[in-house]
Amino acid sequence: MDTESEVIREELPEVAQIFRDECWLEGERRGSPVPPRDPAIRVRVAEIILDGAGEEIRRRHQGGDGHS
Repeated sequence: MDTESEVIREELPEVAQIFRDECWLEGERRGSPVPPRDPAIRVRVAEIILDGAGEEIRRRHQGGDGHS
């Protein structure tokens, strides 16, 4: 079984994509580029991950159906 650090490392590219997507979306709203460290971006990414995206990412990387 993967250690927690290995699982997190495998999820990083997808989390990075969520950050890029949210930066782009917020940039469209504001009409100017928005950096990943912007508080609105950080809050939104956390919401996305906590709202279930994190579970979906883990399920895909573990090759399971999400049931324990």
